[in-house]
Amino acid sequence: MHASTRVWAERVLDTLAQTYDGVPLTLVFKGTVLPRPRALRELLQEASAVIATWRGECRFVVGRTQAVREALEGWDLDEVADRLTRAGTAARFELEADEVSSEPLAPVGRLVLGDKARTLDLLSELHGPWRICRPHIVRGEDWARDRDAVLRRVRERFENERVVVRSSCSAEDAWTASNAGRFLSVLDVDAGDAVAVGGAISDVFASYGPGAEEEKVFLQSYVHPVSESGVLMARHPETLASYWVVASDVSSGRTDQITSGALEKPSSAYVEHGVPRGLLPDSLRRVVTVGRELVKLLGVEALDIEFALAGGDFHLFQVRPIAKGSSLPEGSDVRRAMLLADACTAHQALLRPRAPVVGDGPVYSTMTDWNPAEMIGRRPLPLARTLYGRLITDRTWAEQRAAYGYRDLRGIPLLRDFAGHAYVDVRASLNSFIPAVTPARVAEVLVSRQLARLAHAPELHDKVEFEIADTCASLGLRERLRRLYASSLDAGELDALATALRDLTLHGLSDLPAQVEQVERLRSHPFAPGFEGGLGPLLARLRELGTLPFAHLARTAFVVTALLKSFVREGVMDSSEQREVLQRIRTVAGQLQADALRVRRGELGLEALVAEFGHLRPGTYDIRMPRYDADPERYFGPLISGGEEPFRHEAPLSRSLHERLGAGLRSAGLSMTSEVFLAHLGAGIAGREYGKHVFTKTLSGVLEYLAEWGEPLGLGRDELAHLSLEQVETALALAPREARSWCRDAVEEAREHAAAVNLIELPDILVRTSHLLFHVSSGEQPLFVTKACVRAPVLVADGLPDPERVRGNIVLLERADPGYDGLLALGVAGIVTAYGGANSHMAVRCTELQLPAAIGVGREQFRRLSGGRVMTLDCGGRRLVHE
Repeated sequence: MHASTRVWAERVLDTLAQTYDGVPLTLVFKGTVLPRPRALRELLQEASAVIATWRGECRFVVGRTQAVREALEGWDLDEVADRLTRAGTAARFELEADEVSSEPLAPVGRLVLGDKARTLDLLSELHGPWRICRPHIVRGEDWARDRDAVLRRVRERFENERVVVRSSCSAEDAWTASNAGRFLSVLDVDAGDAVAVGGAISDVFASYGPGAEEEKVFLQSYVHPVSESGVLMARHPETLASYWVVASDVSSGRTDQITSGALEKPSSAYVEHGVPRGLLPDSLRRVVTVGRELVKLLGVEALDIEFALAGGDFHLFQVRPIAKGSSLPEGSDVRRAMLLADACTAHQALLRPRAPVVGDGPVYSTMTDWNPAEMIGRRPLPLARTLYGRLITDRTWAEQRAAYGYRDLRGIPLLRDFAGHAYVDVRASLNSFIPAVTPARVAEVLVSRQLARLAHAPELHDKVEFEIADTCASLGLRERLRRLYASSLDAGELDALATALRDLTLHGLSDLPAQVEQVERLRSHPFAPGFEGGLGPLLARLRELGTLPFAHLARTAFVVTALLKSFVREGVMDSSEQREVLQRIRTVAGQLQADALRVRRGELGLEALVAEFGHLRPGTYDIRMPRYDADPERYFGPLISGGEEPFRHEAPLSRSLHERLGAGLRSAGLSMTSEVFLAHLGAGIAGREYGKHVFTKTLSGVLEYLAEWGEPLGLGRDELAHLSLEQVETALALAPREARSWCRDAVEEAREHAAAVNLIELPDILVRTSHLLFHVSSGEQPLFVTKACVRAPVLVADGLPDPERVRGNIVLLERADPGYDGLLALGVAGIVTAYGGANSHMAVRCTELQLPAAIGVGREQFRRLSGGRVMTLDCGGRRLVHE
């Protein structure tokens, strides 16, 4: 007997036994059938056994145990049926087509999971850890023939209750396509109001289109108020990996906010199937328990379940199969389990800090500091991951901080890998933002308190340098430090810290011209053709003249931006004045727009534009992504034809603002005029963008040479992306034939690894080892740029989209780096990114161009928004709504 068939039979027996005051019953059957307690109830009142047949063949017998067992000799059901019939104790009935499977051992789910109304009707017959309001079904032909009779039956069933009128169309909830949300449902209708009920039923039928008379709708009691509602997926909806995925609403009191996508910050949970239920919070444990019961009962692992909790009851609103055609790669579950086990071991080994790092409790984040999620992706492939490490996160990050005046953390890697996911070590990052002169005891107090604050407010993980740590001089710094740390540090220690941050800030600003000069050296001599000297020296030069000075410029840009924000925070200037100051700064994004306009006017040749910006690619470290110069007409043509004159502020900043800025600078202990500060602000932000523009040009050239090297070896860009930098360097030293074979073996292994990594869902912020196995997130706090409100079609960009398609659309980018600069001048209505923060490159560009944007909406909200066709991006109201 199929396992799910046995479970269903046991549940039927339990239900019938309770119906008949606990009388022992026996059920015997063959194949897969669907015993329905409600259908058997009346028959069992008149007979001691019921015989069900299908096309003349006995498929099951159910009845009082003594009567059935006396007839069970030989176990041939047809003979058993004959004996019971001759004894005169049995009733017979013929099964219908939807109650029996032609497959001998099909899962019960194949019979149960059909249209919404039938599925709920069947499940409502069985006892389980849930409650289902039995559906009242209205058939289209009955509605068309006699509406008054239908409304009368509704009134008889529900009287004056509040009801919901729901769709149950044959085109939804199928095994291959769900059409979720395609058809209408109407909530909270007064069953005693015939006009309201009739209008709701007509509206739902009308949403089906032609053929509605062959369909049905159904009514249920309206469940309200609810403490929680949402959707449970018994498998990951995109990959079918072994996760319970729960999206829930614990705030609105409604039942439709998750399915409609209207909730601004839903809670999302990912729970490994093997996690003991005792580790889960109470509400999540209850949801997962129901999911496990339904999977066991139906024999279908991939279920989509809508639910609500109200009055202590767990209400089931819908159970349907996840419509997913593909299956998991062979062996991926085993590899996936091994990766997770290794990740748990690695996390445990890193609990204690390694000197010189101090602070209690590690925290890891995908978006803090050098934000890998934005730059190389959450699950980077080997080439991008190792390039990023070699150029930045292995040692450049710490070397730059030490030279700036912070604690020296050279020898400590910033990036950690857990199950193929790239994380920043936030504890190490916070250590690196403490002035070098700070005593170790003070440093430990600072880092431990900051880590605790972040663990309490994990949504701030992409705003650590603005909201968690003080890394430079700012207005109100001394008061802020006293408020946060006075219980652990004395006044002298806090004053010394404020003084050290002031000195560090002034030093960084004075060093700005020297760093720009280093970048200019790289621009003048980017790299020699080919790899005759090896890849190592080439990358060493790129690090020395490219990423290291860029890191200095990026730090200085942050310092001046943080200082500017503190003017707003302390009331020295308002947000509109801040925007005006930032709009006056011209970066490479503005230069691209201006140069495109010059080409249109005939003042600059297309070749010059391509030479300067053709290296851009969406994904700085991703060799798979094409550069703009791969198809100049396609990528630069719309930019040139649609280019507009950049807006410029003609009038100087007001004298009042200069006076206020000057007073604020003096209060922060910074001996500079407002003019000098604004010059530093412009030079810092523009310098950072320019530094990245130059070093990415060299890096882009390196990637192109790698592609040329791989071509005669039969290694395409995708294969090269699966090789680590170390593997490429090894292959460069081999003979071509040996290199080809060696690389192909390495690529195959990397692809298998990547396939398993793609089945793993980890949080954006990792605090405890258990978070590797289950985690709950409650949404991100995006940065909204401008105060505009736009409604436009949605275009999800995976790589660089066709420029002709972007105009007038809100473009969704998972991560956005300078490779997307060309989009911003193509008439896009707005930009939404999953990752990025207030100081990200995309935030700077959108602010400069005054383009409506939501930067860093988070992974879950990005997924939901991607499923819509039209979106409202309301920057002033700080909300995103998809339709």
